[in-house]
Amino acid sequence: MDYIVKTGILIYTNFNTREFNDLMYESAKPHIVEDIKSVIEKDSTLPQYIDGDLTFRFLSDYRILLKYQFVCNDENEAEAEKFSKSCVEDIRRELDEKGYHIGRINCMVEEMDMKWLDELEDMVFPKDPSL
Repeated sequence: MDYIVKTGILIYTNFNTREFNDLMYESAKPHIVEDIKSVIEKDSTLPQYIDGDLTFRFLSDYRILLKYQFVCNDENEAEAEKFSKSCVEDIRRELDEKGYHIGRINCMVEEMDMKWLDELEDMVFPKDPSL
């Protein structure tokens, strides 16, 4: 089955508030986004399964909620969620090295809408009305 795994990752930026102020944090946000994106793009597996854009939401306490859709073919929902989570775990060390720490990984799966495939099959292989 094909599954869409809605994935959310809570990331701590460990922004140093003793040395920098909120205004500096605001100007650092684009750099933070690019930093995290570069880690994901360098990974050999994760980018292949991300469908659409990465969504970065900056939260209080210098945290980020990163959301995306992970699309995979797996045996069941639990395996699809496990695979998505495992791909995030594969980038944990590199994120840590850049100063970004994963606080939580949330994966929620839903079956992919395959209605388009049924319609395509009906167009290519029309049903015989005499049957």
